[in-house]
Amino acid sequence: MAAIALVGVDHVSLGSDYDGAVETTYDTSELAALTDALQRQGLPDAAIAKVMGGNTIDFLARALPD
Repeated sequence: MAAIALVGVDHVSLGSDYDGAVETTYDTSELAALTDALQRQGLPDAAIAKVMGGNTIDFLARALPD
């Protein structure tokens, strides 16, 4: 929520270096818990969709060549 307050929801997205190549004690199975936490904080569903991947898709669509 601090990042959203600082730069706006259009500029925040999940970032992950987790690609499965290295064993870690965490995985992506708890992403639903993150969504739930954002909802409990009162973030609208449209904003959650942006943070959970929409902003990344928008960025890649603009940045990658056609």
